[in-house]
Amino acid sequence: MKNRLLLQFVIASVAALLAPPTLAQTPSPPRQMMELPPEVREWFRNPDGSCCQCSIGMCGVWCNVPAAATLLWDTPYGKAVRGGSWPDRVADYCERRQIKAFNITGDTTWEWMEWAARTGRFAAIGAGRAHFQTEYGRDPSGGRWYVCNNNSTRRVDEYSNDEFRRLHLASGQWVVILDGPAPPPPPKYVRWW
Repeated sequence: MKNRLLLQFVIASVAALLAPPTLAQTPSPPRQMMELPPEVREWFRNPDGSCCQCSIGMCGVWCNVPAAATLLWDTPYGKAVRGGSWPDRVADYCERRQIKAFNITGDTTWEWMEWAARTGRFAAIGAGRAHFQTEYGRDPSGGRWYVCNNNSTRRVDEYSNDEFRRLHLASGQWVVILDGPAPPPPPKYVRWW
């Protein structure tokens, strides 16, 4: 009898360890976020009104697109691109450097920014008066957006949906998203034992 109880206890314990965890509720969508160290973000600090190229460059590092990551410097991909930009200028230098990008203006930028965060690509976005910043992350369940301003790259600012909407509308609805595979998602640690 004692051995039988011990065996039942061992079987129940092993079954509990191997059973998948149960959730009391459906999990919310995870927060999507770039993970660039502050010293890498600092490379894209805006020195001279090159905010669009700074933001595209940060996305270029994240998505492993060297031609985009090096926009601010002379490289084998082309001469440095400095100064203010507009959609036609971005299209021109992307073509010269063979950077595939979605260069979107108008009302659909909202859906594109959501897609860019959901797929892990993120985006260079019009944000603030005549300014571009980097869409750095999104928490869809919490209604939060994360933005790295290339005038203050050491921090990532957090906005509610309403604050983010005002920020994007202040510059005009324009986004640039690199057209290529998204980087792999951050590792997900699971209990395997």
